[in-house]
Amino acid sequence: MDAYTIANVLNRMPVFQGLDPDMLYRLSMGAKEIVVDKGERVFQKGDRAHGFYFVIEGKFKLAFISSRGTEKVVEIVHKNQSFGEAVILADSLWPYYSQALQDSRLLYVSSSAFLEVVSAERTAADLLLRNMARRLSQLFSDMEAFCLMTSKERVVGYLLREIEQKRQHGNADMVVELPDTKANTASLLNLTPETFSRVIHTLEREEIISVSRRNVVVLDLPRLQQGGGC
Repeated sequence: MDAYTIANVLNRMPVFQGLDPDMLYRLSMGAKEIVVDKGERVFQKGDRAHGFYFVIEGKFKLAFISSRGTEKVVEIVHKNQSFGEAVILADSLWPYYSQALQDSRLLYVSSSAFLEVVSAERTAADLLLRNMARRLSQLFSDMEAFCLMTSKERVVGYLLREIEQKRQHGNADMVVELPDTKANTASLLNLTPETFSRVIHTLEREEIISVSRRNVVVLDLPRLQQGGGC
């Protein structure tokens, strides 16, 4: 991938949209494409963060794992989403590991190039702050769900959030593609796989959704928005 192509990919990222072409080109000098096979980890918890990542194609999970081997999925990162900006701003170690859920392509942006542009370009800094604020708001929403919401409310909220994210990227279909395993989705919602399956089957029986392998088709969006009968 040449510098011009990388600059075009960078311009698709919310934090760099509308950035001066010269700045995009300078940023592209500190970026490169990475091809990742399904199941491969990009980094481990505790590694030093030297840059962040933008998903060109594929899907990734960010997760913690305990000394006993128990895993907690923090986030599922989709195509046209990024991860790691906050970590390099904090000049910190990775607090989780990242693993490809599909054969994927990433754009890696070095922290030095990223910080140079953010320091020099007010627009990039403003967009970065908005992006961080959105993620912080989502973190609080997740905490509310884990502490106060029923299992059904969590699943319904997850499906609605996935549909809304697709709409923001110009995709108006009503299909949510689940991660590679039921356990990953359940962990993301702080549920057991059995509970997650039970809620999905309930929504399916109520004809609010239909399920085909890992694809969940929303049949009745208004009823889902009402909480699926919660």
